[in-house]
Amino acid sequence: MQEVVQEQALLERPTVVASPWRVAWRRLRRKRLAMIALTTIVVFYLVGLLAPVIAPYGYRDQDLNHTLETPSWSHPFGTDRLGRDQLSRVIWSARTTIIVTFATILTGSLVLSVGLGLLSGYAGGRTDTAIMRTGEVFASLPALPMLILIGATMRPKAVDAVDWLESHIGSDALRAAVEERSGPEFAFLLVLGLLTVVGLFGVCAWFVAGPRRRGIWLLPGVAAVIVITFLWAVQAIFATPGAADYFLMFGALSLFFWVGGARVIRSQVLALRQTEYIVAAQSMGAGTRRILVSHLLPNVSPIIIVGVSASLGAIAGSEIALTFLGVGVHDPTPSFGALISDAAPQPVLRTHPYLLIFPAVAVAMLMFAFNLLGDALNDVFTPRAR
Repeated sequence: MQEVVQEQALLERPTVVASPWRVAWRRLRRKRLAMIALTTIVVFYLVGLLAPVIAPYGYRDQDLNHTLETPSWSHPFGTDRLGRDQLSRVIWSARTTIIVTFATILTGSLVLSVGLGLLSGYAGGRTDTAIMRTGEVFASLPALPMLILIGATMRPKAVDAVDWLESHIGSDALRAAVEERSGPEFAFLLVLGLLTVVGLFGVCAWFVAGPRRRGIWLLPGVAAVIVITFLWAVQAIFATPGAADYFLMFGALSLFFWVGGARVIRSQVLALRQTEYIVAAQSMGAGTRRILVSHLLPNVSPIIIVGVSASLGAIAGSEIALTFLGVGVHDPTPSFGALISDAAPQPVLRTHPYLLIFPAVAVAMLMFAFNLLGDALNDVFTPRAR
């Protein structure tokens, strides 16, 4: 009798349905190569982010008494012609790759690609025509020559723009504005403070309202968070030498890396906007923003993840290639492209091959890991395409 009761209790127990993200993570963990690739990428990113802490020397520290030394305990990757530690420069080069890649992914592959793809597919009509024709113009241009042209001609203007930004919203400028309590910078801080206070009241009202919550109450808070995050990110970039090169690089790369993703997302949205749940949401009075964010975006998120993972390697490779050609990140900011370019001449390669081997191996491992992870994510999120 007790066994029958236990079996009945097991049958009556509600079945826990795993979420799609948990199922995808479970599939990904079964792929050993994908997990090795993911571990390699995570280690690379951690090394780059912690470069100021873990680098044994500064990337600009010179020791002219120990130039072109072979690998040793004090310099595991050797030294270059100026006596700079190659291990430290490789670690700081990883930081450069991370900054450019992350900024390009955020602006080009997420903001522009996802936003314009969703809007183009759902709105249709003239909006769709304008976005797609603009994308076709960028897609018709040869990407690498255009990136070289932009990098060679726009750098002085980028340097002037970054200097102007730093003089107005840099930490020193904002601190001086607070001390003097005057100027447009101080007015900007007052407006930001007022927006933050209003945002906090809006969040509190949203929690207290209960069933009568309205999303518009969260807009001031969201706006304040976006502005504060932007200021924090800008201060971090200003604190790193070569900020103008970073802005120019990810700005130029973003112009050409949004087109492909926007086309894929648009085609998926065109297929989804006639489905029953979208029609039902429209009939119930849901606005365009709610449909895009709450209904269409979750359904195209697997495509976004696969596209972003596939473009990571291409973006990092573009930054390294442009720097190798002399139009990317300039000295004194270290980059894998500059390290490979300095070691590429035949006399240097013949006598000091380690100058090329270590940065080239790091780049090859990163590119290989990105490709393996992209293939695995494609199998995980689109299993029917195998």
